[in-house]
Amino acid sequence: MAVRISKPVLKALFAATLGLTATSPVQAQTEAPAISLELNKAEDTGENCRLSFVMSNGTGERIEAAAYELVLFSPEGVISQMSVFDFGALPQGKTVVRQFELPGLGCAQAGNLLINGPAGCPSDQPPAHCTAPLKLSSRTGLTLSQ
Repeated sequence: MAVRISKPVLKALFAATLGLTATSPVQAQTEAPAISLELNKAEDTGENCRLSFVMSNGTGERIEAAAYELVLFSPEGVISQMSVFDFGALPQGKTVVRQFELPGLGCAQAGNLLINGPAGCPSDQPPAHCTAPLKLSSRTGLTLSQ
């Protein structure tokens, strides 16, 4: 038993198939809203280790104040320091650089840097930095992780 499909239905099916094919690559390239955080540089400044971060806010909204609790581990995996890094305002779509110094610690004494989580997040209407995922990377010998 043969099934007959009329020309208008066949044209509609063909057009729908082309439409799905044409939009698929665009959808695959669309990235989810996130904050990119790169540990760009770690350098000794006297007895301190200066960490330079490059951040980009891709959440779709301005963040008035972003702070994260960071834990520094020694190369042996022992907790060395724990602190809140206040990255300040993060304008939407803009890249910013922030630097922090770890007092009394040379960079050679640093191993892994753990982002323990966002700080200053009220349960009612938390700011975007509290809910947006972080995309982490490091250009240094230190590992940046969550």
